[in-house]
Amino acid sequence: MEKKTAKLFRLALFALLFLLPAATAFAERPEITCDKQTFDIFTGRYLLDGNVRVAGKGRAVTADHAQVSLITQEVWAQGNVTLLQEGYTFRGEDLYVEGNSHVAHLKEKILFERGDLTIRADDVVFNWDTKIAECTGNVTHVLAGKKKKLSRLVYNVATEEIVSEE
Repeated sequence: MEKKTAKLFRLALFALLFLLPAATAFAERPEITCDKQTFDIFTGRYLLDGNVRVAGKGRAVTADHAQVSLITQEVWAQGNVTLLQEGYTFRGEDLYVEGNSHVAHLKEKILFERGDLTIRADDVVFNWDTKIAECTGNVTHVLAGKKKKLSRLVYNVATEEIVSEE
């Protein structure tokens, strides 16, 4: 068993020293700030705690905790999550960014506010290329004091238009 563990450790160390720098040389490295940062050599992820901010390519994620893979450009964040993109702000409790696909999944206590518009939901999938936010689960849409309860709302944050609602 010790030989297997030692071999696995050497393989992980090799990946860390040789493969990780080569894989990340072509990807834009995000700016990362936090109170505490560690690196998990087995998953290839940075583990971030306290006042986390991960920024790059015109967007930023803030949270209490996060994990970042520089190889896949994926971000997982938990606790007091904020996704900021070109003046749009989404808040929630849990986030997953799908690497280079430009899609973010936010869960739990979603809040989007802009002017006299407020959208609350259980979940939202936001594509920052199309600027489409698909909100699902206990959706509340409040515009100019008029409140709607919905199960699903698709909203274009750039044009400020409802694409569809259920």
